[in-house]
Amino acid sequence: MAKFKVYHIDSRPERQPHVAEAAELAKADAELIPLTLEQQEDIPAHVGDADGIICGYRQVGKDIFDVAPNLKVVVRYGIGFDNIDWQTAVDYDIVVCNITDYCINEVATHAISLLLALNRKLIAHNDAARAGERVPLGPSGPLYGETLGLVAFGHIAQQAAIRAQAFGLDVIAYDPYQDPAVAEAAGVRLTSLEEVMQADYVSVHPPLSPETRGIVGAEQLALMKPSAYLITTCRGGVVDERALYDALKNGQLAGAGVDVWDPEPVHQDHPLLEFDNVIATPHSAFYSDNSMPLLLQRVGEAAADVLQGYMPRSVVNKAVLDKVSLAPHPDR
Repeated sequence: MAKFKVYHIDSRPERQPHVAEAAELAKADAELIPLTLEQQEDIPAHVGDADGIICGYRQVGKDIFDVAPNLKVVVRYGIGFDNIDWQTAVDYDIVVCNITDYCINEVATHAISLLLALNRKLIAHNDAARAGERVPLGPSGPLYGETLGLVAFGHIAQQAAIRAQAFGLDVIAYDPYQDPAVAEAAGVRLTSLEEVMQADYVSVHPPLSPETRGIVGAEQLALMKPSAYLITTCRGGVVDERALYDALKNGQLAGAGVDVWDPEPVHQDHPLLEFDNVIATPHSAFYSDNSMPLLLQRVGEAAADVLQGYMPRSVVNKAVLDKVSLAPHPDR
C-alpha cells in the first residue's frame, strides 16, 4: 500500500490513464486516484484521506480543506490558479503549486500569431480568396516601427517581446511588479497602463486574480486607437468581455484576437463571435506536442516534491513557507 494518496478531482475518462503524473508520484510512494465523474459531483465526500490533490478547473477551497486533515499539497494543471483558494490554504499549512515553466514559448508564439493574423487580415483574405472575392485592405499597419504594448511582463510576455522585436516592433510594457532591469535588458520600456493601451497592438498577459480581474475594461479600451488591435491569451476575466464587445461595436479599436474566455469553454453564440474582426481560438495557445507531456510530468513532480519534503519549482502561496519546512531538491 502506498504511503500517500493523491486525488485527481476533475479527471476525464478520455484522458486516463494519467501515466506521467503517476510515474512521478510513485517516486514519493504516492498513489494517484482519479475521481469518477459521479464522485466529482461531491468532491469533499471522497477526498477525506487525501495527502495531495491535483486539479484543472475544479474549485478547491475551505470545503475541501476542512474534510482533508492530512492534505499537504494542491497542484494546478497550468499557470493560472484562480480556482484555488490559495490564501486560505496557508491557514491549513497546504502548499499550492502551479506549473510556470511550460507553454511559455507556445503562448508567446500564439499571441504574436494572432497579432500577425489581425494585421494581415489573414482570416478575411483566406475566406475571400476561397469565395473569389476581395476584401477592404485597411487598417493594416506596417508592423516595422509600430508599437506593441504588453499588459504584464512575465515570462510569456518577455518571449512575446522577443518575437515582436524580430518584426521591427517597438515594445513597451506595464508591470508594477517587474524589475525595471529585466525590462531594460530585454529592450522594453516599462510605463503606465494608460500609455500601453495607446499602442498600435496591445497584448494582455497577467494571471487572473482579484487585482487583475477586469484590468482591461471600458476605461482602458477607450484609450485605444481606432486602428489598434487587442490580443488576450492569459485568462478569461482579465479583459472585461462586455466592455470589449461595446468597444468593437463602437469602432473604438480595429479588432481583437481572443484565446481565453469567461466562462469557458467558449460557446458558439458568444457575443464577441459576431464580429468579423475578431479572431477566436478556444484556449489553445498553451498546446504543442512538447508542452503537454511536460505539463503532465510537472504536475506529478510538484506533488511528489512536497510530499517528500522538498521545495517544488513554484509555490503560489509563499506565506505557507513560514509554516511548512521544505528542503531544496537535491537534483536541482
